[in-house]
Amino acid sequence: MQRRYPLLMLLTILVVMACAYSGFMAFRPAGLPFDVIVEDAHTAVVEPVANIPLPPALRAGDRLDLAALSRPARIAVSIMHLSNYSFPLDQAYEFVIHRGAVPVTVSVTTVDLGAVRDAWWFEWTTLSFSVLLGVIALFVLWRGRDRAAAGMALWAIAFLVGLAFQHAQLNGLFGLSAWLGANVFYLLARCGFYIMIESMLGPVLTPRTRWLWRSGFLLLLAAGAITRLGGPSLFVATGWAELLRPQYGLVFSVSYLVPLALLIVNYGYADSVRRLRLRWMLWSSVIFVVNIFLNNTAVLGPQVSSIVTNAALVLSLSGFLYALLRHRVVDVSVVIDHTIVYGGMTAVVVGVLAAVNSLVERAALGTNASLLLQVIVPLSLGIVLSRVRTYLDRMVEQVFFRRKYLAEKTLRRFARHCTRYERTGRLFEEATTEIRRHLGARGIVIYERKGEGYARVRQEGEVAYPEQMEIDDVAFVAVRADQKDIDLSELTSALGTDGYVFPMTAFDELQGVLVCANRPGEHYAADERKLLTYVAHQMGVALHALRMQAKAKLVDALASGEFPASPELRAKAHELVSQASSG
Repeated sequence: MQRRYPLLMLLTILVVMACAYSGFMAFRPAGLPFDVIVEDAHTAVVEPVANIPLPPALRAGDRLDLAALSRPARIAVSIMHLSNYSFPLDQAYEFVIHRGAVPVTVSVTTVDLGAVRDAWWFEWTTLSFSVLLGVIALFVLWRGRDRAAAGMALWAIAFLVGLAFQHAQLNGLFGLSAWLGANVFYLLARCGFYIMIESMLGPVLTPRTRWLWRSGFLLLLAAGAITRLGGPSLFVATGWAELLRPQYGLVFSVSYLVPLALLIVNYGYADSVRRLRLRWMLWSSVIFVVNIFLNNTAVLGPQVSSIVTNAALVLSLSGFLYALLRHRVVDVSVVIDHTIVYGGMTAVVVGVLAAVNSLVERAALGTNASLLLQVIVPLSLGIVLSRVRTYLDRMVEQVFFRRKYLAEKTLRRFARHCTRYERTGRLFEEATTEIRRHLGARGIVIYERKGEGYARVRQEGEVAYPEQMEIDDVAFVAVRADQKDIDLSELTSALGTDGYVFPMTAFDELQGVLVCANRPGEHYAADERKLLTYVAHQMGVALHALRMQAKAKLVDALASGEFPASPELRAKAHELVSQASSG
């Protein structure tokens, strides 16, 4: 798949800037020293914020006359409807309240909410889910390879940019524009979330089912857009605040229910491999969607809802990231492998060595120790920690990579034994069985060079491949030219676009190819492709040896007169046999 690197670079800069800005602004929350809950189209109720005293002129339960507010005050109420942490400091707003029949105008100034109350939970959870969103976005942006990864990238990037707009501390029309911009990106995030879930389910959905689910999603998305974008616009223009009432947050949130319901309904119809990969995605989606409903409706109250939703968002995003890396629920070509883990282990050991060495130098050696002692002590520590590192490596191999280690060990043993097979049929049967068992390929096929083309000699799995392949099919031309594994997604071949082609070579001649379809929702990692390339090469050597044995037997048979042949041909056969014996 061709990548547009300038676009990727721009999106990467956008993700990094949005993540950094959201994390930075989380530690500088500023807003009004109270919350408001819209009661009806013209009235809102003042609600105190924990640990923050109300202004002297306000009392808990005071009712704001929304229709009597000035435009800056209406914009402030609209922004508070989304978040009360995104105001410029020391900005004064005038609110009209009713106490009995007498309207009273009260001036309230924004304050530093982080300074007047302990808001560490808000700051650190906001930073955490900003970083998690950024990591997910960058992973699927640079290493994603299919439509599900594109959907996840759209969801993560749009959500992160919306979060940055939400934290913009602006006033007046600029503040209202940032508020509306945040909601536009949140709507785009819903589209990405739906695309991600629908694409992950793959062949489980029929075309008619897809059309029905998409129609329902688009209708609910449009309803949410009308309430969320039209509500504040109408309120600022006319003073009518009906669409700002908490229950309309359900309309804005309900479009997230469609992809969640789609995943729940069709989860049971997926095959066992796909279901295993979707399990973490399912539970993370449940937590995420419940969090969205709590955040948009504030049914637990503004403060409690904020605490719960921030913590739930961190939990759900951690689940998405784990599913992405561990189960590769979207098609990404990156995997946490031996290099990363062992590199990290080496860094830890070196760091411990440096720390212990520094501690010993200060606490035990002092400044008057001899040069020999100063050399011996670090050397001894290095030898001890080297043994510790060897033990840790062995433990990591057994605990984290045991299944992968056993699969690699089995396939390498099979590759070593390839040249000892006496029949090609048995060799190909064992190859397809072992590869499918240990690497989980959906389909495997072996093609052998025969005449002016390639013939299918062995196939296993659910993927159907042609019986005959042209000699100059682009996949075979690429394998002959490059002598390495070829990604079918980059070619237009009769073999399809899913999987890799591995050359079965011997003495730089292509004897045949091994084709392995990808596992559901993921491509093979680099170390797995390297292993399959080695196995295919050994199979090519074995196939070449078996062909040479067959030719040698034919020459022997001709020389001994088992087959009728001309005297010249029999004499040539005798000559070849004599040369082989003398050699």
